Amino acid sequence: MSASGHGIAIQATPKSTQSATTTLPTTTTLPTTNPLSKESPLRFRALDSVKYRLGGTTNTRRNVVMSELREQVPEVPLDWYFEHLLPPLPAGIDTKEIVASLEESGVITNNRWAALVEHPRLDKRHEDEVYAGLEEIFEHIINAATTQNPNLQQQFALKLTPGVEATSERDSTTKPDGHFTSLEEAARLAHAGSKPSVYNVWDSHEFKKDNEGVTRAMDKCVSQLVYDMQQIMALDPCRRFTFGTSIMNRSFRLWFCSRGAFLTAKPFDFMSEPEKLVHVFISFAFASRTDAGWDPSMTCILPISPTDKRQYKIRVRDKTYITTKILSDYAADSPIGRATRVWLVKDEDGLSDSRYVLKDVWVDSERQTEDEIRSALLKDVDEKCGSDARAIVERHLLTPVASEKLHVGTIIDDTTQLIMRGGSIPKNLDHLKLVVPQLSGSSTRSQVSTTENPADAVFSGTRARYLRYGDTARHAPRVTSRFHYRIVFLECATTMYDEKHFGNILDALADVTEALRWIHKSHWVHRDISGGNVYWYDCKAQGSEGENRGLLGDLEFAKVRKPGSTHEVRTGTFNFMASEVIAGRYLFRPAFNLDLFKNPTQFLAADRIRARLPFAFNPLHDMESIWWIFIYLLYFNDDKQKVADADLADARASNALALFNQDGLTLDRQQFLRDYQELTVEEFRLPPSFQFVIAIAGAIAARLHVAYCVYEADLSTVDEESFGIHEYVIEALRLGRTNPQVNSIEFVGVTRMQKRKIDEAESCRDDETSNNKKARRNV
Repeated sequence: MSASGHGIAIQATPKSTQSATTTLPTTTTLPTTNPLSKESPLRFRALDSVKYRLGGTTNTRRNVVMSELREQVPEVPLDWYFEHLLPPLPAGIDTKEIVASLEESGVITNNRWAALVEHPRLDKRHEDEVYAGLEEIFEHIINAATTQNPNLQQQFALKLTPGVEATSERDSTTKPDGHFTSLEEAARLAHAGSKPSVYNVWDSHEFKKDNEGVTRAMDKCVSQLVYDMQQIMALDPCRRFTFGTSIMNRSFRLWFCSRGAFLTAKPFDFMSEPEKLVHVFISFAFASRTDAGWDPSMTCILPISPTDKRQYKIRVRDKTYITTKILSDYAADSPIGRATRVWLVKDEDGLSDSRYVLKDVWVDSERQTEDEIRSALLKDVDEKCGSDARAIVERHLLTPVASEKLHVGTIIDDTTQLIMRGGSIPKNLDHLKLVVPQLSGSSTRSQVSTTENPADAVFSGTRARYLRYGDTARHAPRVTSRFHYRIVFLECATTMYDEKHFGNILDALADVTEALRWIHKSHWVHRDISGGNVYWYDCKAQGSEGENRGLLGDLEFAKVRKPGSTHEVRTGTFNFMASEVIAGRYLFRPAFNLDLFKNPTQFLAADRIRARLPFAFNPLHDMESIWWIFIYLLYFNDDKQKVADADLADARASNALALFNQDGLTLDRQQFLRDYQELTVEEFRLPPSFQFVIAIAGAIAARLHVAYCVYEADLSTVDEESFGIHEYVIEALRLGRTNPQVNSIEFVGVTRMQKRKIDEAESCRDDETSNNKKARRNV
């Protein structure tokens, strides 16, 4: 196998087969970057794991959500929460006067709410019965508010629905004990047997009779509430943020989740501090839908029949688009993050057969938008490489037709400036630890509340653990500033996950590599190439003119390369990240030249140079991502005409789990690339028809390895020539395209490892057995 130069000799060489604890509160500083730096740190989404994707028990899914939040959330002062997060009180409301009127009418007696027992933890009834009086208290408060200001228009009501599963189009298992909902929905829920809808639930409530100091009860209450809130944010695309409430004995704790933060407020005793409860209930009851977290630029079109799916009208600038199919939304499962959702849409006022792709995402505050980055990149390619190169790159990038930073009124929809009403998170905060309750047999320590135990003092120690940000064991939570952004693309293309004709895949990878040739020559790098943003665009299938071609998308992390300046924050999609990017260091540096050891002065000088060179992303890392797409597709697909038997498929799946496993990070990915001579159908457990295909993978791996070694032989200078492997890679891919055996291969999925249940309900494709639906068609 020849691995250098532009001539390629490909030869397949078969080879034979081979418990929770509680600590006292302390104070720590919450890192808040407001504005945020332009780089987002590499962090693997726990919700991308097989445990979450394949469902499992509700407890398992809750556990994954806790892991996603790093098992702790900031705990802000209650007055800060009231000022910056709680919907504002209506004009003309005096909470002190309302409390006085409630005392006069007997709603509040003997320093407690008459509809509730003084100490719920001492009541032998079930918590559902103990807190049932909250609805009555809510009605009294609203009546007092409307008496004080007759012009008020109530928007929401409190409904208690303990033990009833909230319904959705997906496999939701959340069962909030109570929640706020619209007046129409509250009237519907008054009928026996009615179930709440996730799309109408907000400010989920969870109740427990024990004090917060009772570890097991606290853990269970918090895990249930956090999961309720995560489900709302994941399942309803109209939500910008949501609220939550946990009540334990007399302790009332407020929660909040947006795409930039998940946090809680210091609890208060809602029995002895009734004015605070009055404030909360009135704020929620008279809030606008926007203040309650709904997106004013998006509305739902309710399905006509039970078999229809929800559609949405989405505004981008002066146009409204109607969704026809969800293409990708798995990133929205993470409560905090970019929450990228992608739909196939049609222009509400356009032709009936017009189709576009709309992407909705929350972008880090100081980052450029995707259309801005695209324009800057093309301008640089034009200036540095010429108009012909620009035309090539432009031809292989998605074409935007509309884009917008979303506004609410005249203000950009931002997680801090708008949603937090411009408030900066206080610097010194406690962090509340999140722990999923262990199953039977656990030895979690509990505090037992009895009449002898003077825990009537409600707060017997907050269930918390505190870690300073930067702790290598676990990073503390961050509060991130992000703005809401939408972009509409002309092309509806097929991702490498979904494309089944292997010849088209080879053409797509070759076309994108051709675009990368000029992008890299212009000193740009993409930094997030994956199976979900490399596409095959079939013009005829989309009813458009032109030639079929490969396309590259998701330019959010593309940037001008500045090697050797500072250690860069890692970005990318794990399965396709270069091994060096995951490790954050150079891995292919040659061994010491033995001549260096003859002269200590020379050795020490070379060693100093080696020590002070920071790691930087370079074009070879993008090229390795192209290679990992190739490898990923071979692992997770079979030849439809020659499907492997179950044992062979299981063996391949086992190998894939080891290689594409986030827990192990690099996990010999570097060594896998080095061992290009070991890439055989026998090692891969591939069908014989893939023999020439695997030889192509080996050839590209060999060329990559050589390029890495050449570049890293002397990092004190940048050898641009060592990055020039594009022509070689393109030639190798084209050789596969011209091979009749390779060109006839049609993929069929070999496993359902990362398959989402929702895909089955939403897709009309016949080949839904593929695990490769994690990122659906297009961006």
